[in-house]
Amino acid sequence: MSLRPAVLVLVSLVLGIGVGCGRNIGDACHTNVDCSLSGTRFCDVAPPGGYCTVEGCDTGTCPKESVCIRFYEAQQNKVCTYDPCNSLGSCDPDERCVCDQSDDNDHVNMACSATGEGGIACNTTAHCAPENSERRWCMLKCSSAKDCRNHYECRSTGTLGAEPVPSLQEPYGQPAKFCVSSGE
Repeated sequence: MSLRPAVLVLVSLVLGIGVGCGRNIGDACHTNVDCSLSGTRFCDVAPPGGYCTVEGCDTGTCPKESVCIRFYEAQQNKVCTYDPCNSLGSCDPDERCVCDQSDDNDHVNMACSATGEGGIACNTTAHCAPENSERRWCMLKCSSAKDCRNHYECRSTGTLGAEPVPSLQEPYGQPAKFCVSSGE
């Protein structure tokens, strides 16, 4: 009977460790298990050190420390005329015009209104991206680079193919800032 308390302590220890193993969105990882034992988070191993995330998110489905961002793969050989309130811009109907670098000096007021006024100013070139290249990921929210881990930067939507996710309330999406690899 003296074995029973030892087994209970061991089971409690294993359960306690298991609960504490999950990581937040944006944390470093090597495998999916590093991010979530239950399989609800994914380890993207492409960025340096890995990045815990949720793939295929939508408005309101990311954990509280994160935001859902749409990413498009721009065709660098197909420049377009960027219109912040018209995703097509000068691209073909099955493409969208994505800004290479947004002007986020007025981050709060960058979204287009329901009447199509306002929008993110594109202060560099823009390129066409196939609509079917869209991928959605939960990304760690930030307000500056200090909110991100080493070798990561705080980037705004409207930059390098990253776009806000639209909703019924925000048809053009709510602009956001998120931590992403700085490429170092």
